[in-house]
Order: sequence, then C-alpha cells, then structure tokens
Amino acid sequence: MEDRRIIYTKKVIKDSFIDLLEQKPINKITVTELCTHCEINRATFYRYYEDIYDLMEKLKGQYVLELKAAISVSKDDYTISGFTSEILEVILKNKELSRILFSLKNGKDFLDDVLDIAHQKCIEKWNRYGKNVPQSQVGYLSTFITAGTIGILNEWIQNDFKESPSEIAVLIENISHYGLAKIIYGK
Repeated sequence: MEDRRIIYTKKVIKDSFIDLLEQKPINKITVTELCTHCEINRATFYRYYEDIYDLMEKLKGQYVLELKAAISVSKDDYTISGFTSEILEVILKNKELSRILFSLKNGKDFLDDVLDIAHQKCIEKWNRYGKNVPQSQVGYLSTFITAGTIGILNEWIQNDFKESPSEIAVLIENISHYGLAKIIYGK
C-alpha cells in the first residue's frame, strides 16, 4: 500500500493534468506547466512519471483496469445490461478522464481490450444458450453489439452523462435483444 502522501501527490498530478487536458491537447502540455499548475516541483513529477505521455498511459492503464474489474465476474445469468451497468458506473466515476479519452483522436482504442472481454462473454453465452444463432454468425453479432455499445457510450459522454447509467444499460440491452426495428417502429 502506498503512503497517503504519495497517493495525494499522484491525485493532485492527475487532477491538474486532466484540467490542462480539458484546455489543450497533450502535445501542448509541458511538465513545467503541469508542475506549476499543481504546485509541485519537477523532481516530484519525475519520481513517478517519465514524461507527460507516460502519465497519460498510466492514467489510461489504471482506468482500463477499473473497467476490466467491473466486468470480470462472470455468472451463468450474465446479461448485457449487467456488465454494461458496471462499465457505466466506472465511466461516470471518471467523468472528466472519460470525456478526454473519448474525445481524443482514436481515443476509443483504449476500450478495445476491455470490450474484448465483453465480446468474448457474449460469444460464450451465445454458444451456450443461443441454439438459433448460426455458429458462423456469433462473432459478427458480438462485434456489432460491442461496436454499437462504444458508439452509445461515446454519445452518452458527449451529451454530458444526461441519462443515468441504468437508463443507458437498458437501452443497450434492448437494442441488443430486440434490435432497432422494435425500438423505432414498436414491432
């Protein structure tokens, strides 16, 4: 367990970094500027990070670990809304970082390995219970749902989290289970 002073210092660095990222792109942020913003000296920053990009990678890495932990528990009655709700809660807890990561060019790439877990869980479930799903189509269906989920997450984040995580989870579940026709046309 890290000393609480270290935890505090890293939190101050993270919060200041996110503040700066909301104002300008990462390539315009310097270590000096970040240190001034969070009122630490450069030596303190370099004790924990190699540079600004290392800080970003470590923040992304921690975020991905939180997201993976949120969906890693598998149950027989595992539902799309179940793991979606868990993911949405983590995203909401990390609002500012989520907004920044989703707004970066190719920023959604960080979700690839997280959603790969969801993709694999869908395939496992459908292989077990989806007797009407042709084996050759299981991968395509799961890819469609995970890609659509990324789009919905992006829209939710860009709309400043107006809906609750449970509302978004239900939307994703309904689209996944019933398709767009039932939602749009009521059929």
